[in-house]
Amino acid sequence: MKIPLLSLLLLAAAGAADAQQRRPPDSDKGTEKPSDCVAAMGALPKEWVGEAFAIDGMTLGGVGLKPPLRLWGLQVGELRDKQSGQEAVPGMRARAALEDMLDKAEHRVKCRPARWDRDCRLVAQCTVEASPTPIDLGGYMIASGMAWGFHLEEILPWEPRAGQRYAGAEAEARKAKRGLWPTWLGEK
Repeated sequence: MKIPLLSLLLLAAAGAADAQQRRPPDSDKGTEKPSDCVAAMGALPKEWVGEAFAIDGMTLGGVGLKPPLRLWGLQVGELRDKQSGQEAVPGMRARAALEDMLDKAEHRVKCRPARWDRDCRLVAQCTVEASPTPIDLGGYMIASGMAWGFHLEEILPWEPRAGQRYAGAEAEARKAKRGLWPTWLGEK
């Protein structure tokens, strides 16, 4: 089957325009542009429920989930050292802790998206049913000392005090030197 040259050029231009539209928005000193994400990804979903796996200690991939989802309110160490390219122990430990919690819940996750981040990932508060009551994955990661609080001033409409809860969990984990805190404090 032969495709006329003009048709190929039109397809290439449409593909380039689509790729340009889906490119993560440029950041202005960390300022997010949710309108760019809405244009590229669609409206923010009200919730996402499904099977998830840990991409790193703060990012979930999932069956039917595009783009990846970033857990709200936390930051973890990188999986790889940016200078050497070697695997970084803190990042690998954080990912393993998140994956272990997901495994306990048979990888079933329920997430409430709060916003898009500058990379057009959903930022959401997610829970798993790993015990009689749901466990907040972000709160778990912070309380276990595998993550620290990040953008905790942001108010979640469904849990206005989530930032305070995470900050308290971080302070307790730091004081008790749980998880990665000895490393972060330069003690190991």
